[in-house]
Amino acid sequence: MSETPFRREGPLAAKVETVFAFVLPFFSVFYIWQATEVTEPPSNITVGARTFPLLIGFLMLAVSVVLAWQRWRARYPEASAAHEQSQAGVIPLEEDETSIGDWPAVWTVLVALVALFLLFEPLGFIAAVGLFLFVLSTLFAPSRWMFHLVISIGFSGFFYYLFTRILEIPLPKGILRVLL
Repeated sequence: MSETPFRREGPLAAKVETVFAFVLPFFSVFYIWQATEVTEPPSNITVGARTFPLLIGFLMLAVSVVLAWQRWRARYPEASAAHEQSQAGVIPLEEDETSIGDWPAVWTVLVALVALFLLFEPLGFIAAVGLFLFVLSTLFAPSRWMFHLVISIGFSGFFYYLFTRILEIPLPKGILRVLL
């Protein structure tokens, strides 16, 4: 088994990973419920304001159920031993496949997501998403910061234009209110 630099072994890390894996489906259901509460303007369009949040919610639910299933199989191997024996030719899960290996990176992404959530309205879509993408990509690959800056501004600008002009879904302008 290969050792990663930030890997934490032990019962506490295993419990945290297990709790996280089993809480994710409930969070996904909550997210889907909140997405259904999005009010759509009265119009006769197929793709509305709640289409993308619902799509993301159902994808998140599917992935979180698979993750919980994998974690359950890894935690209780005797319960799935009969199933594994009936599946001829299936490669068994490695022990490392269900564990998080880089906790500082996980916490960095979670903090960045909370910051994006808090700064989305005041800064606006372009500035908040551009800053979010730039900071995360530069933290994980600092040598290409100029490339990350161009891509993050282009990405956020393209999707702002796509949502506001083509799909006619309003997004917050924030600090760029004068320019947009």
